[in-house]
Amino acid sequence: LLFFAALFVLVEAVGELGLLRFIADTLSGVVTTVPAGGRQAFSIFVILWTSAIFSSFVDNIPFTATMIPVMRKMVESVDGISIEPLAWALALGACFGGNGTLIGASANIVMVSKAEVEGFHISFIDFFKVGFPVMILTVAVATVYLLVCNAMFWQATAG
Repeated sequence: LLFFAALFVLVEAVGELGLLRFIADTLSGVVTTVPAGGRQAFSIFVILWTSAIFSSFVDNIPFTATMIPVMRKMVESVDGISIEPLAWALALGACFGGNGTLIGASANIVMVSKAEVEGFHISFIDFFKVGFPVMILTVAVATVYLLVCNAMFWQATAG
């Protein structure tokens, strides 16, 4: 419980420093360079892959908590995108991204410590050699899935 309280304090502090506004403005600026009809698909792609890469090296829970206000600001400031597909992109990207490195998700650290107790040493590089390619593959599949969902369900309701 203390962890989550501290997490929300951290996210609020980052917001007060203006970092969230900077990230949102930067992403919004990039997205607005795309024609309106393709903004949502482009946003899905950017959020998915950005969250996957960052969540490989930063624990996915704080990253996700930090990105939620960024996505809200993006949706408010850019025409042609809506929050639902971006939320799915963030969720899938952060989840699959956590599989990329040893430090990407708490479960990875627990697994490695349990393996160590049983006599199996798994280094950061050993984990990376397997985890990162698997992460790339699963995020690629998630990209196709989300873009199909966007074309079938979400694009018609985009902001």
